[in-house]
Order: sequence, then C-alpha cells, then structure tokens
Amino acid sequence: MRTRTFVSAFVAAAAVVAGIAAPSAASPKEQTPTAGARSVAEHARMSRERDDVPAIGRRWAAAWVTTDTRDLARLYTKDAVYTDRALTLVFRGREGVAEWETGSHQLIDDFGFEVTGGFRGRDEVVVEGVFSGHIAGAPRPFAVPAVTVLRLRGDLIRSSDDYYNRGEILSDSGLPADWTPAAG
Repeated sequence: MRTRTFVSAFVAAAAVVAGIAAPSAASPKEQTPTAGARSVAEHARMSRERDDVPAIGRRWAAAWVTTDTRDLARLYTKDAVYTDRALTLVFRGREGVAEWETGSHQLIDDFGFEVTGGFRGRDEVVVEGVFSGHIAGAPRPFAVPAVTVLRLRGDLIRSSDDYYNRGEILSDSGLPADWTPAAG
C-alpha cells in the first residue's frame, strides 16, 4: 500500500529531523512497497512492545475515541490550532477542537485510532496509527495509516497537524474520489 510506505518514510524523516534516529541503511532493493509495508508492521510491533509512544500521544488518541468531546479539547491550550491537512481544515481554540471532534463523530461511525508508534522531540510528539471508521452512508468501512504531529506548550498541545490520505479513505469506503458530505 503506497500510503503505508509514505507514512513510514514520513515518520523516519521526522525522526531524523528531530535527531532521534539515524537514516536507514537499507539497500535500494529493500525499499520496495512490500518491504515498506513490512517495516511499518515491524515498527508497530516494536512500538507496542517498547511502549515508546509518549503519554500525551496516547491520551490524544484515547480522547478521540471517547464520546465526550471535552476529553480531547482539555488536552489543548486555549489558543490551540488543530489542522487537518488532508481536508485543509483549521480549527482554533478548545471550542474549535471540540467542534472538529463532534463533526468527525457525526460523519464517521465506529471512529477509531489505533496507535502503532510514536516518538517525542524537544517540544513535539509524533503519533503514528491507523485511522478507521465507517462514513455515514458509505458501502464499506475504512482503515488507513495516519500520522499526527503534536506541538506542545508545557503539558498541553498548542497545535496539531493530521496527515492521512483522503483518497484512500474514500476508495476503501467505496465512495467516489470527488465525494463530499451532504450539507446539513
């Protein structure tokens, strides 16, 4: 899956930038999509075993799957900015975070985010996982790789950026590439 390879490359690049991992020494032959998918799976297994995902990343992921939108909003500063890069949407402040989570849960049944890995830099945390759910009215559910970068101020999130492949969500869901939610 192309996206899994991209997510793995994104996380590896972010780790190098943050100075907490060395670049891969894998040969070009090993850089195939299958090898990329295996490395994502291996990374996920190793991450669970070492439990190296920072606590704020685990709390962020857990808050997304609760029914209380205040759980997620409480993790953010009052002037926070939440950006969904795939949809080019920006929400501001705790009220905006709660609005974004509420709208997401209204559109997506069985909303899920399974953490598969992550790491912490100086004032940021990267959370890697699988974003899943069932878009209301779609023929099938979806499950796609996703990465979120959390920038911190103290123990709170001052900004977050979600990265995932919108086209892959629509394809997995059995929806056309130009699908948009009905206004309502």
